[in-house]
Amino acid sequence: MLHPHVGDAYFTGDIYNQVERAHSEDFTENGAKSRDGKYLNHIKTLSSSWPRLAYLAEYMEASTVPAKAKLLSLHDRAERWNRIKATILSFDNLQDIEKKDCNSLESLSRALTHSDHPTKPNRLIVCEDISSGLIELLGSSFDIDPHFFRGHLEDHTWFNTKDPWVELPELDSTLKDRSFCNLRYVQARYFESDLYIQNAKAKIASFNVMRRLDLEGSALSGIEKWWDGKGGKVGLIRHKASLWIRQDKATNAWLDPTLTEGRLLWNGYGRLDKPPGMQEIRQSMLSPVTSFFEAFISQALEIVSSHTSPNKSGPELITAPLYSLILGEWLLALEYTFTGLFQIEWAIDASRMHEQQDPSRQRQPHTLDDCLQRLHKWQRRLPFFVSWIQSTTVNLEGLYQVAREEPQMQSPLSLHSDLASDRLWRKYVADFRNLHSRFSGLASRGDKILNIATAITAVQESQRTMEQSQSLSRVTYLAFVFIPLSFVSSFLSMNSDFEHSTTAYKRFFEIAIPLCLLATIIALYSGRFRMLWLGTKRKVFKKS
Repeated sequence: MLHPHVGDAYFTGDIYNQVERAHSEDFTENGAKSRDGKYLNHIKTLSSSWPRLAYLAEYMEASTVPAKAKLLSLHDRAERWNRIKATILSFDNLQDIEKKDCNSLESLSRALTHSDHPTKPNRLIVCEDISSGLIELLGSSFDIDPHFFRGHLEDHTWFNTKDPWVELPELDSTLKDRSFCNLRYVQARYFESDLYIQNAKAKIASFNVMRRLDLEGSALSGIEKWWDGKGGKVGLIRHKASLWIRQDKATNAWLDPTLTEGRLLWNGYGRLDKPPGMQEIRQSMLSPVTSFFEAFISQALEIVSSHTSPNKSGPELITAPLYSLILGEWLLALEYTFTGLFQIEWAIDASRMHEQQDPSRQRQPHTLDDCLQRLHKWQRRLPFFVSWIQSTTVNLEGLYQVAREEPQMQSPLSLHSDLASDRLWRKYVADFRNLHSRFSGLASRGDKILNIATAITAVQESQRTMEQSQSLSRVTYLAFVFIPLSFVSSFLSMNSDFEHSTTAYKRFFEIAIPLCLLATIIALYSGRFRMLWLGTKRKVFKKS
């Protein structure tokens, strides 16, 4: 099975020392070499001043994530270079929307060039996965900012100091000044067994883009619990969806491939819009959707065909289903996060209640340790969720503001500054802000659970200290008994005639027993004796 990073991740060199690559050729459909395209050469030219783009050039040369290329055959790399799944939706006539599926670079190229206006704005181009051939074709056709593709490649949450795939943070002003955005989200999937998990990892490794399945800190599904005898695991897949919007050119949407292994957690969120009335149901609303790609296209066709007024059409309209789908995935992740934190909180509280009801069932140290380990996974994960949603919000705020400032052309999808358009995109911005607030609240809840667990640990340590102190006090009482006995035996053995005396044992007990009683009384009432002594000293001090 091919994993995202296998063996030496720096076999092509690190970010400081690049070595000669064995994958510096492009491929045609037949696997033959071809010269670098003009868009790739453009990226290489820019990479001297925009160093992050150098990794995009490596990606295009390798036909996939560069770290994978070492283990791919020539045929596999050619297949990845030419891989394409694209659909073009043309909205010249809202009463007759044209949909064209393209499964090869040639068919997509013909669809773009054999038209009255190759870059006409009333088009939505939806692509799944990201291949070198697609980047070259669409990048050169629409003169797309290379950062649009660069931001879609990988899903890392942190970077080593030598990683050439590093993605640096950006200023809000930079994000708001772009005509594209890279939206990050997570999809929660339920796996009944480890076999499904292994198949899912193999499928994810077959993507051109870098994506991972996160199983750490998985919320319990019932394994070894009384409410469920089977059990399973839930994994979070980090995804990206990218949008490039230009009012004078076509709108591009890039989506991740859909994982079919396992099942959507709780069977997915479903649609966010309200259900239609009995007389408003259309078959397209009820047809099963098997992938994120098909769901977006189906809902885009549906929402555009339901608006016949040009003043209510625009990028907000044709991309609205994408935001709804992403919000649905985030809402599932929100509830799953709440479930994970609640289970940890419940485990801590349930153990405490059992300890109170039955002192013999004291909390085992490993139980609390397990809760803290699971809590740490969520505390590490939640800040990323919050930052991704915040970045999405800033992206959207700038994206549609830029769309309004772009040169406009008269078409059914021309964006006019009407109140309906404003309300639409502001609604989604408000929804993402609300998500940000909810996840921030869960992050705060995780911190509170940690404080509770820390307090319980402190109480446990205090109880153990008290128990040890009580045990030590028992030893002290024993010492008060045995020290007099030892003293008497040692003292009497100093007399050499004592051991021949017939009354030796009688004298020993006559002396030892009163001394033991006296020592025991002193030990038992030492606190009172000390208080009397201190009280006497205070009286003497006051008189003086």
